Amino acid sequence: MNDPLSNFDWLTLYERYDSRCSGFNQNALKLSIFDRNDLSRPSTDRELYYKLVSIFSPLNLHTHAEPIEAYEALLYWKLYSQKAAISNLEKIWLPEHSTKRVKSQDTFKRLLSELPITIEHSGVEVIELIKWLGKFNLPGMASSTAIPVRTTFLHFIYPEVVPIFDRMVLRAIGVWGKNANQSYKVLSEYLPFSWGLAEKYRNQIALTRNESPIRAIDMALWVGRGIDQ
Repeated sequence: MNDPLSNFDWLTLYERYDSRCSGFNQNALKLSIFDRNDLSRPSTDRELYYKLVSIFSPLNLHTHAEPIEAYEALLYWKLYSQKAAISNLEKIWLPEHSTKRVKSQDTFKRLLSELPITIEHSGVEVIELIKWLGKFNLPGMASSTAIPVRTTFLHFIYPEVVPIFDRMVLRAIGVWGKNANQSYKVLSEYLPFSWGLAEKYRNQIALTRNESPIRAIDMALWVGRGIDQ
């Protein structure tokens, strides 16, 4: 794994990130949580990210009557740029008032109640938690290959610890293998690498202000894909 960020212009991070998020739709059905809780709908990808970080924070996590709506919004944030993924998600998702939705709501509440309050910067601990999520069989995380979505979910719970395991991020650091973002072996190497980058660029990352160091690294790698820093 290679570090492509030595000459990265951190002052342009937000501008470059936003320019790659043109597919975001603030009127998406899966953002209905913001209609039901006296919250304004986010107008951009980053605004949705900040709202989700707040929703999934320890102070707010259990205050929503229907937390499954927060999970829907999270899935939209992760998948909206992938047309095939969104299409597949629509086929398996949860119609309002359906038995499947009620069951998934209960399952999701149980998942949230069983999550540890904090976790360490430990590859073993993070990977065990990612695998543990599979037992709940929730849409978007049920498949054993759904590591990108599972890490996204855990990132919102533990934004200082868990990076988002994204295909474009892996390409940025020189990992181009097919289905690399579905490999626990690759993830076990990426976790300490990501933590190391967050520490290495901590002073530069401070310019972004609104993100954890781990998230700022995710964003910088994602916008560059390793080729246009």
